[in-house]
Amino acid sequence: MRIIPLRGAGVAWLKCPACRLKCRPTAVGPDGQCPRCGEARMLKLSFGGRATASSSDGGRS
Repeated sequence: MRIIPLRGAGVAWLKCPACRLKCRPTAVGPDGQCPRCGEARMLKLSFGGRATASSSDGGRS
């Protein structure tokens, strides 16, 4: 069984820009949509103070 860290630099979180749900990547389905509202574009949160777009947006900046 794998233990998933809850805090620290290596912890990944995703945020939905539509409904502002924050969740772990394991909560997102295989299609990469928000589990609450179905938004296709999830943002990857970094703990450096800014959010960056995840790679699932097709490589756009």
